[in-house]
Amino acid sequence: MKEHPLEGIRVLDLGMAAVGPIAAQYLGMLGADVIKVEQPTGDLLRRGDLVSRSYGFTGNNHSKRGITLDLKNDDDRQTALKLVETADVLIENFRSPEILERLGLGWDVISELNPRLIYLQSSAYGWGPMSGHPSNDWTSQAFAGATSVSGQLGGAYEFVRNTSSLDWTGAYVNLQAILIALYVRERSGRGRRIQNSQLMSSMFTGITRLAEVFATGVAPKPMGMARSNIVPDQAFATADGYVTVSVPHNGFWTKLCAALGRDDLRDDPRFRTAWLRVTNREALVPLLESIFATKPTSHWVDLLRQHDVPVGELQKEPTLGASMLADPQIMAEELVTHYDTHWGPLVTSTPQWKFDKTEGRITRPAPRFGEHQEEIVAELTGVTLGSG
Repeated sequence: MKEHPLEGIRVLDLGMAAVGPIAAQYLGMLGADVIKVEQPTGDLLRRGDLVSRSYGFTGNNHSKRGITLDLKNDDDRQTALKLVETADVLIENFRSPEILERLGLGWDVISELNPRLIYLQSSAYGWGPMSGHPSNDWTSQAFAGATSVSGQLGGAYEFVRNTSSLDWTGAYVNLQAILIALYVRERSGRGRRIQNSQLMSSMFTGITRLAEVFATGVAPKPMGMARSNIVPDQAFATADGYVTVSVPHNGFWTKLCAALGRDDLRDDPRFRTAWLRVTNREALVPLLESIFATKPTSHWVDLLRQHDVPVGELQKEPTLGASMLADPQIMAEELVTHYDTHWGPLVTSTPQWKFDKTEGRITRPAPRFGEHQEEIVAELTGVTLGSG
């Protein structure tokens, strides 16, 4: 019996930075044997002042073995082709789908060598006039329209401050596509090529805002921390910090008014329904702002929790990581994992999946550069191209 869902599946990770490597890492946490294939200069996240110690590289590449190959070198290319023949999945996120073709590892070649291979290609812009152009989180935000809805109400457009959020979304999209392809392969016996791009994944993140446009005919605009279809659902300044408050339906609106001692707001005809509160946002929000500014954060958190109103605190200290480690619920559910890396101890999120008979796990720390070279090459002994 398998101990982990993807036990026996081999994944080749030829990706760089985040959107490809993170998808491969998730597969590793589900039990796949993931081999990180790096070029002689290493992954982008290994470079810079913290060579081989980048938090990004360490966090994006655990649960993998590591090998280095120069795909412009004939011998290394032959090794890569042998790896392809033994693999179930190949992931890469070069800026153009033509790069692997030029290196002799295009779909026509590898699919003939291994008809069961699932090849996920997640480039910057896919095809069209932008094909081959480099991309990053900021350009994707601009192209996908995220900047047009980010920023303070009435203020200038802004980039999303979490600068890698779209990479994580793209990684999740890629993971889902690969899992579906593996399921289909079990029924058909055939592999397939999956083509995605950072631009397409970035547009996917805005699907709810696109739905608003189709439903209302009104283009969304920057709203700061507020939410377009629920009022209130945002952060409010208190006497010493910030508190987040959400009122998803009328039952919670009644509870909020009771907690604030403001029956007049509950009975105000402008705010009686969720839609009226959205429509009259500009009248309601300033009233709530003036109330929350009168007391410290701890007062509002305690009071609103007593009245069963969804509330949260924007903490200044301790750090988010320390706060999570001190949270009894997080620790009870084992939502964080402590493990040792080659560069020191690390705390990260625990794999989210819990199944009846198997579970996800972090199998090993991110590899040193070429750490498993001899081990992986030795496994290929006796593999003859085209013998599969």
